[in-house]
Amino acid sequence: MLGSENIVEITVENFQAEVGEKSNQVPVVLEFYAENAGPSVEMSGLLKKLVESYQGKFVLARVNVQTNPQIAQQLQVRGLPTLKVISQGQMAESLEGPQDEASLRKLLDQLTMSPMEQIRGQLDVYLSEGDRVNAIALLEKIIAEEPGNISLQTELCDLLIMEDRVTEAKQILAGLPADAAGIDKPKTRLEFMQDVSELPGLDELKSKLELEPDVLENLFAFAQALVADNQMELALETLLSILQLDKTWQDEAARKTMIKVFVLLGKGNELATTYRRKMFTLLH
Repeated sequence: MLGSENIVEITVENFQAEVGEKSNQVPVVLEFYAENAGPSVEMSGLLKKLVESYQGKFVLARVNVQTNPQIAQQLQVRGLPTLKVISQGQMAESLEGPQDEASLRKLLDQLTMSPMEQIRGQLDVYLSEGDRVNAIALLEKIIAEEPGNISLQTELCDLLIMEDRVTEAKQILAGLPADAAGIDKPKTRLEFMQDVSELPGLDELKSKLELEPDVLENLFAFAQALVADNQMELALETLLSILQLDKTWQDEAARKTMIKVFVLLGKGNELATTYRRKMFTLLH
């Protein structure tokens, strides 16, 4: 062992135990290197940094080709540095030559993510692309396999509401505990949908606002409609303009509505963080 339980020097004698058997527990990254070889030294430094960062999610198994040429020959190593990734006893990846940190992290993320993390990753891809249809289908599939996963059900409700499938969302919400994780998000979105149900369309509200830009009722109605249409940044900017004109208008309706939008955006959202800071600065 070399300063970490997740870094091991490989020989012919320990190869089966430290690579073959260990790869059934976590992925094993085989690093083929030579002492004092520039590219090898650089790659070794990066891999040791990644081992520490991933905290036991993979093992770095180092093979010195000068003292263990038979292993390098058996695994057809043609140059240095070379990486071989072993997972579940099988070769998962073979990389020749220098690698950058970003590409290695991408590979390691794929290998070390739990099934739920992989699903989360695919869901995030769909949502980043605005593909709510496939996101909903994925959630419905997983919920069918894991009906007790409440957080996925609340997320499904939120997407259904955004797709105007409100009746389905309400049916699911009715069967969830009042304190279910994430339930505030679909409930808040439903409130917005109900608030704008009797308002004119977004285009008409925009035209009305252009004629009377300083009428707070017009600004507020426009902001509500923007939230319902998922145009969050413009909605927050509109609500902020109300605060600038009158902080206490309608029992602080603009401030309270901004807080609801922050709920919809979720914890850690950059847009929510930015506008929470702007709101705080304006109010204080």
